[in-house]
Amino acid sequence: MAEFLLAGGHHRLAHISGWSGSSTGADRAEGFLGGLRAQGVDPVAVVDGMYQRDAAAEAASTIVRTHGADAFFVGNDHMAFGVIDALRHDLGLRVPEDVSVVGYDDVAVAAWPSYDLTTVRQPSARMVERTVELLMNRIDEPSMAAEKVEIDGSLIVRGSARVPGGWT
Repeated sequence: MAEFLLAGGHHRLAHISGWSGSSTGADRAEGFLGGLRAQGVDPVAVVDGMYQRDAAAEAASTIVRTHGADAFFVGNDHMAFGVIDALRHDLGLRVPEDVSVVGYDDVAVAAWPSYDLTTVRQPSARMVERTVELLMNRIDEPSMAAEKVEIDGSLIVRGSARVPGGWT
């Protein structure tokens, strides 16, 4: 997401994370912030949205007013919907012309024309398959060591963010 937003010409990026006490919230934040660091960019703000739509909407309004953010990576799609609503309805901004918003999960509402959210599709089916496989292996071999598995999701480009050349 960091590379995508930077390639879209954004300079004042912010992150509204999921709950920082959760592994998914922390992992998504670290991935985004690591991507910014790799490009020598510091975020203008990082706020824990607690996986709450209203908290994310309030945070986005505050961040835009205080730091002039021009792009948000939001820790899940439901919070991103709150961010888009706050930008449009509370601040009178256009998405993506004034501010880009990207999310994570690719829930069904993300494709609705009202949001048209650019997001990372969480590969739920692959995650479940791998989890079942690991559990079955653990049942067969109880002393098996724990394993951390990373499964990449795909970027679903829609209309809530400026699309850099070459990205589809």
